[in-house]
Amino acid sequence: MKKIYSVAMIAACAMMVFSCKNNGKGNDEEIPTPAEEAVEAVENAADAVKDAAKDGAATLENAAKDAAKRADEAIEKLGDIVPYTAVEVKPQFEGGDADAFVKYIQKNIKYPQSAIDNDEQGRVTVNFIVDANGKITNAKVVKGVSEALDAEALRVINSAPAWTPAKQGGKAVPVTYSVPVNFTLR
Repeated sequence: MKKIYSVAMIAACAMMVFSCKNNGKGNDEEIPTPAEEAVEAVENAADAVKDAAKDGAATLENAAKDAAKRADEAIEKLGDIVPYTAVEVKPQFEGGDADAFVKYIQKNIKYPQSAIDNDEQGRVTVNFIVDANGKITNAKVVKGVSEALDAEALRVINSAPAWTPAKQGGKAVPVTYSVPVNFTLR
């Protein structure tokens, strides 16, 4: 019985991680393929344990072993989509570091006329993910100033070219990043 509970806990944890990564959204958004595969593996493992419980103890033990294997595989797949916060090798922007990205932002930012007219200035903080392919995804304003400045910060960050992805254990992995974008009127 302990194995069944362990498998159920692994499956529940994997599904919670997926749910958090999907920000609690339903099927309105397309889910990345590794996530779909991970969730399907967990669901299949849970179904196998339920079916085995009906068939008896011998089958239940085999199903528990199979479910544990499937849950481990699902968790491994989730590792490909859940971004890291710290990595062995940080992502690089155009061969440079974070300063190169700040220079890119400074060069490409366009102060919105409406923000100039309304004397709006301040720091917009944007969080995003540099995925395993080096593309920026999931850019979100976490601390904004105004609608116009927030939108401009997102525009510049989302239009950035690809980065060299982060590496963990020699493998390209997604990583979260946070960048302040300063708007100052002179």
